[in-house]
Amino acid sequence: MSSSTKPRTLGVIPARGGSKRVPRKNILPVAGHPLIAHTIMAAARATALTDWLVTSEDEEIIEVARRYGALVPFRRPAELSGDEVRNIDTVKHALDFMEAQTGQLYDIVVLLQPTCPVRNPDHIDQAVNMLWASELDTLASVKGPFKKRDPILKGICDGVLEPWCAHSEGNDANPLYLYNASIYATKRDYFLREGRLVSRRQVPLVMDQMHSCDVDEVPDLLVAEAYLNFLAERRTEKDKK
Repeated sequence: MSSSTKPRTLGVIPARGGSKRVPRKNILPVAGHPLIAHTIMAAARATALTDWLVTSEDEEIIEVARRYGALVPFRRPAELSGDEVRNIDTVKHALDFMEAQTGQLYDIVVLLQPTCPVRNPDHIDQAVNMLWASELDTLASVKGPFKKRDPILKGICDGVLEPWCAHSEGNDANPLYLYNASIYATKRDYFLREGRLVSRRQVPLVMDQMHSCDVDEVPDLLVAEAYLNFLAERRTEKDKK
């Protein structure tokens, strides 16, 4: 188990200007705000993040991110801006930059995809705290459970997310889960040593279907807006009581 000392944690929100399926997706309006703004607002309220930033090559996205209070300390270089660029390269660039700027090392790096607008600050805090308390090196948020067997699904065995449990048949006793793309948290030393955000055995953060919403196509924007409006109405009703 890691030290009880609060870890230095860097949150990274990657946002490219290009999107083949939904052009300009990251700044399209969803429930009164640009899509990326919902992740920015969640990161701003998360107490477990020591620092967090938006990384983008797109001037309009950078302007929107700064308007919502995000740190955007650089414009992402062209070699990290194409369709084939991997998240691990984007995260490493941001991590190297911030450690050079602050003169301090981080313990954990957290990838927050801007296409997951319903994820909230509590999910981020929970992810960091769960990973830091674990002997494992990585955490991934998942949705489920599912009963149908599929190679892309994961099992949770003794509190550990694994490709397959030996006893897992996707039934009520041994449900299966799917990455929801919302949160990937990785201990810094593992990330730099292995060049990976995920490991074979991971800490699972199980999120419900609503909070797992991931905007990949146009209809997903409508679903995300419906979820966000529902949650806003529920908060309003709660405040009235």
